[in-house]
Amino acid sequence: MHVYSTASYESFQRQHVGTVEAEDIDVWFTEWQVAEDGLNVELDERVRWDLVPMDQDWVARLFAGRRTVPLQLDTYADAGCEASDLAKRTLVAGRVARIDQVSVRYEMSTGPVVRGLVPLTGGAMQHSVLSLRQLRAHHGTVVGWIVRVRT
Repeated sequence: MHVYSTASYESFQRQHVGTVEAEDIDVWFTEWQVAEDGLNVELDERVRWDLVPMDQDWVARLFAGRRTVPLQLDTYADAGCEASDLAKRTLVAGRVARIDQVSVRYEMSTGPVVRGLVPLTGGAMQHSVLSLRQLRAHHGTVVGWIVRVRT
């Protein structure tokens, strides 16, 4: 039996994420890779992933220091991979303890380096879901998921 909740539009700042224990690892899943590769992860699922470091500039833009995500599942990480890159990999195995859908709103860049639409700095919102395929109502655009793995 699945229990589904109604949508919430509260920002990430007001939601309690829970304490990340020493054995908990947060992993980023990029929305376009999930869609393109047909990936799915479900709550309580046993997983074993070979992960790469997460782009910390992206995390900083989304969460403005409120949240860290050290690793990501990147299905294209092997493209052009050199032997030295393999040392940067982290093998994680465990049970999925939480899945958070992350959405953002975009704004026009005012900086000279980046032009066009960029995520609103610090504007990431997250909603707890039961799987990557269960989208919750949200403002903005879903950009990914943070999957907490209890090792």
